[in-house]
Amino acid sequence: MSWIRRSTSRRRFLAGAAAIPAALALGSRPALATGSAPLPAHPSTNRPAAGLYAPRHLAWVWQFQHDGERELIRDVLSTHKLGLAIKTHDGTDWMSKYDPTTEAIDGPASIEALASYFAEAGVPLHTWSVLHGLDPEGEAQMAAETLDAGAQSVFLDLEPHSGFWKGTNEDALRFGEELRRLQPTAFVSTSVDARPWELPNIPMAEFAQFTDAVAPQVYWSAFDTPANLRKYTEAGDDPGDEGMTPRFAMNSAARHLEQFGLPIHPIGDGTVDDNGQWSEFIEEAFASKAEALSVWRFGVADTAVWELLRDTPPRPLVYTIQSGDTLYQLALDWDTTVDEIAATNGLTNVNYLFIGQELRIPRAGGGTAPTLTASPPAGSGSTGGTTYTVEPGDSLWSIAWNFDTTVDALAEANGITDITLIGIGDTLIIP
Repeated sequence: MSWIRRSTSRRRFLAGAAAIPAALALGSRPALATGSAPLPAHPSTNRPAAGLYAPRHLAWVWQFQHDGERELIRDVLSTHKLGLAIKTHDGTDWMSKYDPTTEAIDGPASIEALASYFAEAGVPLHTWSVLHGLDPEGEAQMAAETLDAGAQSVFLDLEPHSGFWKGTNEDALRFGEELRRLQPTAFVSTSVDARPWELPNIPMAEFAQFTDAVAPQVYWSAFDTPANLRKYTEAGDDPGDEGMTPRFAMNSAARHLEQFGLPIHPIGDGTVDDNGQWSEFIEEAFASKAEALSVWRFGVADTAVWELLRDTPPRPLVYTIQSGDTLYQLALDWDTTVDEIAATNGLTNVNYLFIGQELRIPRAGGGTAPTLTASPPAGSGSTGGTTYTVEPGDSLWSIAWNFDTTVDALAEANGITDITLIGIGDTLIIP
């Protein structure tokens, strides 16, 4: 098993529509070259607006035949105030191909029924799927259908191993373009094997352009082999005398994912029944600025894990407005921007705050907005126009998305013959 950068002006437009889905509560995406502000909730009535949910830890389900009957799953999660992340499809095959139980997911209708069933017990339903990249548009359409059927968010399982991702970097962008065409405001996470020698084998930079968070698989027990310890050391991560610990595995994953500028939602090793190790993992996850985390998976985790998560609730970053506060000052204090705070909280009037109001604060360390300058297009007699300077992590597709134009229009305006080749520092004319 293993969450397209948008311009400030686009975030302002979207912020007025609705609020970020708080069910997942992964925090805000910083405006880095490979990141983005969180998008508002999809307008579907199946998905809640901000404030209806507190952040939830999630239990992942693979197949009902291996993880248990839905009644058992619902009751355990409801009792322990947890959410559910359930696998809906593998490539372009619904899970009923692999799971012979009558409860297996065979399309949007069964997802809608499950979402309603779990919602009745106060358990928010999220979905996840394994991506192959062989039919990017088809896989994107299926992911979009799960969101339309009532999923609070979707996790995309992106791994380089056998049976997982087989596509190219271009296939990754094709997938993202189709998913965001169908679901421009849904909350999407990318789940990855974040071991430093595995990350370069997946198109994470491309996925970071259109997803809202990253969910590293931190399976410290499974990773505890001599071969893995040697590879960590070779990658510059020395486990030291303690060897493979939850703290080491979590810290390594967080550091290697920082380059993508995304909020983090770690997935812990459910096969471990040592509460001391789980407590260590949870604390290190919070130290890595996670608000909530997941367990892989329901069918193997001990009851003590659910009890520990119930007694160690998520830690959202929330600030209560006091007399004299302004969004501008809050942005300075928390190392973020007014636009980021407004987008995260669905604020349409940035000048209106009231004492006692609670605001979710985007995670610290956000980058800067795109560099824009006004200049006439090259080779034209126009006296106006917009140009953009390419930054690390940019692609022609993400720039087109930022400025509400198309890749073809950008290529034509700039005489680009190979749309996959742009250089950092290049100045592009924005049509």
